[in-house]
Amino acid sequence: YSSEDLTFPNDKFNITLGGTLTIPVGKGPFPAAILITGSGAQNRNEELMGHKPFLVIADYLSRNGIAVLRFDDRGVGKSQGSYATATSADLATDAEAAFNFLKNNPSINPKLIGFIGHSEGSLIAAISTTSVPGIAFIVSLAGNGVTGQQVIIRQDEDISKLSGISEDKIKENTELQKKLFAVLRKEKDNKKAEIKILAIYRESLEKKKTSKENAAKAVNHLKATFGADSYTWLRYFIMTDPSDLWKKVKCPVLA
Repeated sequence: YSSEDLTFPNDKFNITLGGTLTIPVGKGPFPAAILITGSGAQNRNEELMGHKPFLVIADYLSRNGIAVLRFDDRGVGKSQGSYATATSADLATDAEAAFNFLKNNPSINPKLIGFIGHSEGSLIAAISTTSVPGIAFIVSLAGNGVTGQQVIIRQDEDISKLSGISEDKIKENTELQKKLFAVLRKEKDNKKAEIKILAIYRESLEKKKTSKENAAKAVNHLKATFGADSYTWLRYFIMTDPSDLWKKVKCPVLA
């Protein structure tokens, strides 16, 4: 297959996104898959700890007759824009821009372009498919079928169990998480939400008689990992029920 680094526009946000298009050797036009990354700002290969799953998928598919477009998330690599302030719905416009870009490529069959979304990427694919007509298919790789709040709490509970944390401690942490998410749902001003969330967290630390030094460290850690900058994305993620979106999807889906 041939491999070309390129850029394409998202006119809704007035940004340019950078990606790589691999096209099989031979006579086209070819079916095509657009790869959509999971949560967090990632490059076009969805690279993590040296592994490049999207490069592996693109290589395999294009060796087997399917063109693939994979692209850097906003603010990563060759893509413009800010990832931190974007919701899943905003990111869906990036996927839609990729779809509209591929439709005009003479090597691609415009009736056979679909999405392969990993994790949150499958949610983004569902949003895009309900917004843009003509998307041929979705492949959902470990996509969520429940709200982001349920996903995050379940992940934390599973990780805690594997780490040997007691059931009582896990239950306590879950209740605290629900309180923090409740603030995020109700308070739309991110700075005000952060003040309220940190106050609830400090109160929980005081109840546990945490030392001042350790409490300060814990609060700073929470602010870094669960601070105001992440609330725009997180609020949308925890409140969105993907099942509402999947009911509207009419194209074939492999989940």
